[in-house]
Amino acid sequence: MNPPDFEAVLQHHFGFPSFRPGQRELVEAAVEGRDALGILPTGGGKSLCYQVPALLLPGLTVVVSPLISLMADQLRRAQEIGMAAAALHSGLSRAQRRKVEDAAVAGELRVLLLAPERLDSPGFRPLLKRLRVSLLVVDEAHCISCWGHDFRPSYRKLGEVRRRLDVPVLALTATATPRVRREIEAILGMREPYRQIGSFDRSNLLWAVRSATGERERNDHLYHLVSSFQGARLIYAATRRRVERIRSAMARRGQPAHAYHAGLPGDERDRVQEYFLTDRRPLVVATNAFGMGIDRSDVRLVAHDQLSGSLEDYYQEAGRGGRDGEPALCVALHGPVDGRIHRSFLDRTHPPVRSPTTALRLWRKGDLAHRWSRRRAEKVKLRAVSRYARTRRCRRRTILNWFGQGLSRGQCSGCDRCQGWRGVLIAAGSG
Repeated sequence: MNPPDFEAVLQHHFGFPSFRPGQRELVEAAVEGRDALGILPTGGGKSLCYQVPALLLPGLTVVVSPLISLMADQLRRAQEIGMAAAALHSGLSRAQRRKVEDAAVAGELRVLLLAPERLDSPGFRPLLKRLRVSLLVVDEAHCISCWGHDFRPSYRKLGEVRRRLDVPVLALTATATPRVRREIEAILGMREPYRQIGSFDRSNLLWAVRSATGERERNDHLYHLVSSFQGARLIYAATRRRVERIRSAMARRGQPAHAYHAGLPGDERDRVQEYFLTDRRPLVVATNAFGMGIDRSDVRLVAHDQLSGSLEDYYQEAGRGGRDGEPALCVALHGPVDGRIHRSFLDRTHPPVRSPTTALRLWRKGDLAHRWSRRRAEKVKLRAVSRYARTRRCRRRTILNWFGQGLSRGQCSGCDRCQGWRGVLIAAGSG
């Protein structure tokens, strides 16, 4: 039997003349039945790596995805090319879920999108046995590791699910350090996997950090930045309250902005997403709830009111700039007390164990070591963020080193430490 013509499938169904770097190798591994790990940068086309195999494999491709919003975007992309795809999630009625389940059992679907919690739930296990699964895809695979950002305990159970299915697994993510990659492979029980580790060095992104203390100084910086750039502009803030305050400050100075955070009604969030995708020069101020599935290529500015809690989060959020390959400025404001809010988040989500009674209870449940490891991992990431903000060395190199890479071109293609603040502004085409 002749091997599939992957390029012909790509051109016929997707309209692309060729694969992006790393895509074809991952597609080929999946079709050949090999386990594979793909680390492709934000905007690198991860969905295509399972959509092409789904068209070629005889059975169902099951895709594990962590967010309903992300599932909706993946489902839309699959249906746009005429692929028989569906999603099962908590937003569906019982009748809608039953319809999807019946279609999956009948072999009418090529792709089924699921949250990890549903895949391992006792109610879903009998249905899983009735499905003819050819490939298990773990999207946002960094969620498996307690050392990765957006850790999801339910992801750690996917190794057992994979063993029950006994099918090849394709793990995909945009951000994973070498340590996280090793944990992904171990938990999923990957057998001699093919590894495609894309470069994290996107030369068109220009990295900078600006010193700012009080709210007025931060707002001044942000106003001057958004006034200087054409195309789409995006400001990230750590809290909903700060999002609203920045939005109001921009509007008062003649820069109308739209706010996006989890506290807004769903229809308002949908409206802001549509505005961001269709307006000629949109300005959105958002928490990290914004961005998953938002694919606009001409984002020229990604500004952070303060740095994220990890370099993984920061790289992923900043990486939404410049997907068209043109220059984009990724700038973060930083002040002496910026780490305080992330430390408070850490204390709320992973509080220190100070009471001997609590420690004993956690030890008996087998949770003490996990609680300690998770808190330690978050503190390590916070220290890495602080080093990035304060470094006097190349910022691009600092980020790449965190992901286990060096400069691909031997020298920095743009950061404020190497070119100066004025230099990156000129390179970014501000004004």
